[in-house]
Amino acid sequence: TSVCLQGSTTGSAPPLADTVIEEVDEEEQNNIKPPAALPPQPELAEPLNTGSAIQRAAGPASPAAASAPPAAGPSSGSPAQQPEMREEQGLKTLRSIVSLGEPMKKYRAFEELGRGGFGAVYKALDTSTGQQVAIKIMSLEEMSEELAVNEILVMRDSRNPNIVSYLDSYLVDTELWLAMEFMDGGTLFDVLSAVSLEEGQIGAVCRECLQGLHFLHSRQVIHSDIKSNNVLVGMDGSVKLADFGLCAQLSPERSKRSSSVGTPSWMAPEVVRGEAYGPKVDIWSLGIMGLEMVEGEAPYEREARPRVFELIERNGPPKLQNPKHHSALLRDFLRCCLQADEDRRWSAQELLQHPFVTSGEPASSLAALITSAKQELEDWRGDACA
Repeated sequence: TSVCLQGSTTGSAPPLADTVIEEVDEEEQNNIKPPAALPPQPELAEPLNTGSAIQRAAGPASPAAASAPPAAGPSSGSPAQQPEMREEQGLKTLRSIVSLGEPMKKYRAFEELGRGGFGAVYKALDTSTGQQVAIKIMSLEEMSEELAVNEILVMRDSRNPNIVSYLDSYLVDTELWLAMEFMDGGTLFDVLSAVSLEEGQIGAVCRECLQGLHFLHSRQVIHSDIKSNNVLVGMDGSVKLADFGLCAQLSPERSKRSSSVGTPSWMAPEVVRGEAYGPKVDIWSLGIMGLEMVEGEAPYEREARPRVFELIERNGPPKLQNPKHHSALLRDFLRCCLQADEDRRWSAQELLQHPFVTSGEPASSLAALITSAKQELEDWRGDACA
């Protein structure tokens, strides 16, 4: 059996079909030590209702940035009674946690950075500190107040070196403004579109992400949308998880989340099947992001959503295109993440002890890579505009 099956499963288990790598040979296996057994984790609970879309944010933005709002995700099963009362309660709660004041007086020099499923993000200057910040602007006419509250509270309470820092939030008419630290290296997606990563660098990125995930999971939070677009990097080599628009703050009273949210190619099989699930869906998504770092894109990324679901369900864990071109450690790490059976999938805490992760380069070594990627992208944009 593969080494990774020893980390989360008691007793023997048959090898899985269609896994990401071939069996590790005996010599390779002897060199890989599974982590110590861990105590059972508490069961996790169901999230607030999800589903929202972007409305074009007020303020300077290029005309090309305007786009039709994406369809909202399925509801996670909130009661349907008295929606107006729930909406008013959500708005009341939101007003109680945001700051008073006029952010247009505090923030200047807006520059759109991008748009996602739950908002448009701008770079701006905080005139009170002289620091650059990132501001996510979301329309409350298009999104759930409950969801907005959830995102603010999770970010505000998740102070960790591997999670983008929450700075402030405001209500501006029918918009929520969420101010966060600005990551000057852009997204991991940007980096992957410009340069290739070596295994030691992939290990470094995975370690930083796993540290953030371990923190979240220990606080009963599921991120639900781990992918390269939602991992931000700094020019100093720092790596941080971002975009908590789909996250679930859980509680011991409810044991699982059940809403099918996330980005199709990165979704775990249990999410695709509509089953109740726990924090290990983030580990599957991290494994897909690992493949993304190796191959340049996620499996099935070019396929339509229904086709992606069909392929995930039919094919099981996706494979590396050329497994023999990669080390046994990388192959085993991916296998540990991409276990179709959630019980056999490793946790973030266990994966932090995996030798692929522990042998990864220090995060600071990513600085040169990120600088190179940024230069490549600037050169490409310059050529495109010429």
